[in-house]
Amino acid sequence: IEQYSENQCFVSFKDHKDNFFSNPKCRLINPAKSSMGQVSKSILERVVLEIRANTGVNQWKSTSEVLNWFGTIKNMKKARFIKFDIVEFYPSISSGLLDRALSFAESVTELSVDEKEIIKLTKKSFLFNGGQCWIKKSDVNFDVTMGSLDGAETSELVGVYLLNKLSTIIPLESLGLYRDDGLAIIERADGPKLDRIRKKLHQMFQQEGLRVTVEMRDGSVGCLDVVLSLKDGSCGPCGGPGGAPLCIGAGSGHPPGVIGSVPGVVSGRLGGVSGTGALFGGSGQECGVALG
Repeated sequence: IEQYSENQCFVSFKDHKDNFFSNPKCRLINPAKSSMGQVSKSILERVVLEIRANTGVNQWKSTSEVLNWFGTIKNMKKARFIKFDIVEFYPSISSGLLDRALSFAESVTELSVDEKEIIKLTKKSFLFNGGQCWIKKSDVNFDVTMGSLDGAETSELVGVYLLNKLSTIIPLESLGLYRDDGLAIIERADGPKLDRIRKKLHQMFQQEGLRVTVEMRDGSVGCLDVVLSLKDGSCGPCGGPGGAPLCIGAGSGHPPGVIGSVPGVVSGRLGGVSGTGALFGGSGQECGVALG
């Protein structure tokens, strides 16, 4: 028998956005999980892994995968970045979009009728607030909820489907996606060429019922927690607002064991994302000041 955990929903504010105070946004987190979500999660993990292996799409799971991809790019000095962000990705995934992603998966790997039904069944959701159960007013009870057991894996399936479609606009090896954030490197990119690509990106995402923001970047760009540079092929750690790294202070209220482990963790992290010794040293000094 299908069961749902009756967990209270809540919202998280997107206060990291630049225009938060003038245009505040929030995410609805729905932890009321379907018991079949774990089964769907397992199916989707296998399917997405096989699609990545069979198609060669760059769907990143970590910073190291981004750096490995960036290291394969040639002719950087004649290239430019295109950075795009899928707006409100989870709630914008429709039943039709998921069906198209599942059909694409069937063309690449094995996916049974029963497995597809399980994946779609878990998208029927309930919302619990103040001890009451809420459902959508619309006829279609469909949601890819943040907080569900298979929400991330569902978005990844849609992501590899989108990457496959995007490869008709941008070469597969020059393009990658991390969740809802995409990055591409366009060689020999003049203004008219970039503008044509920008228009095609908007058109393609609109066809899938999604909105996307697109930015053209010269020189360098931030991706996850690193800065990538086309000028010399280097990479380094991203800072916080104003470029300064964000670290907990030595006098913070964290347990002594946590504070004591921070220098080693930070040093290892900076070493992993710094392309040169100078970048590592500079970031390490800034963090050393912050750590006291």
